[in-house]
Amino acid sequence: MDFSKLSQNDRLTLGAGAVVVVTALLSLSNGWGALMVLSLAAGAGAIGLVLQPFFAPAVTLPLPKATALLGLGAVATVATGLSGLNWLGWILEHIARFDTIQFLAGFAAAVVLLAIGFQAFQSERPAVVPPAA
Repeated sequence: MDFSKLSQNDRLTLGAGAVVVVTALLSLSNGWGALMVLSLAAGAGAIGLVLQPFFAPAVTLPLPKATALLGLGAVATVATGLSGLNWLGWILEHIARFDTIQFLAGFAAAVVLLAIGFQAFQSERPAVVPPAA
């Protein structure tokens, strides 16, 4: 597998997806809530989406890559954000604890994943949405 063939956005997606996966696993082990399973799945899905051409080049996705990436970023961001809202009081009281820092890092990575997906969706939008008649 040659990572030099990946675009800058794909490398950023891999990094953000990895951070989302690791922080979701840590959050699950620390009892942040079952919603973190969605973040874990979305982060793993983003990694799989980027690495799909290396492992299964003959497989075609049922939707454009940018649309899938946007959806996965949205799922990770919303799930992590809702879990954070549930723990907001604790987060504000314990801002310097490792649990809080890793959770906020995962939330930031989920937002980055959403931003990357949105930018990719905007660049592919003419191919996704046909012009009005």
